[in-house]
Amino acid sequence: MGRSVMTLCNAELTFYFSADWINAEDKNGQYCEFISQINWDDFFENLKYTIKGKLKSYYDCDRWEGQENHIFLENGLAEISIAEYCGSFSLCVRAKESNYYDDYYMEGLAKHHCEQIEKTIAKCLTDCGATLYNRIGTFSNGVSIYEKA
Repeated sequence: MGRSVMTLCNAELTFYFSADWINAEDKNGQYCEFISQINWDDFFENLKYTIKGKLKSYYDCDRWEGQENHIFLENGLAEISIAEYCGSFSLCVRAKESNYYDDYYMEGLAKHHCEQIEKTIAKCLTDCGATLYNRIGTFSNGVSIYEKA
C-alpha cells in the first residue's frame, strides 16, 4: 500500500486503515458512486456510534481542519478526526488545548487520556470492518508506505 492521507497536526494517536468494501461495484462490475456513498455513510455512522458506546464522554461535533480532516467527536480533553484519500484513511486523536486550567496540568491529563483510549479506538475500527496499517516510511514526494498491523 503506498498512498498518503492527511493527519491532524499535533495528533497524539494516528490510526491508518483501509476499508476496501466501501468502494462498491454495480452488477456490471463498474464502480458505483451511489452505493459507495451509502457504504461510507454507514461506516462513518457505525464508527461514531461504536466509539461513543465505548467512550461515554465523547459527543458529536462537526468541524474541519483544512479541507480533509473532519473532526467529528470530542470531549473535554480530546478530539477525534477522520480523513480519506484514494481509499486510504486516517483516524487521529488530538489532545485539546485548554483556556480554563493550568496548561501544563491539562496538557498532561489530555495526553494521558489519549494513551488510555488507544486500544479502544483500534478495536472500534476493526469492529466496524476496517483493516489497520502501520506507516513504515514516507518518501520525499509525500507518498507513504504502509504494512498491515
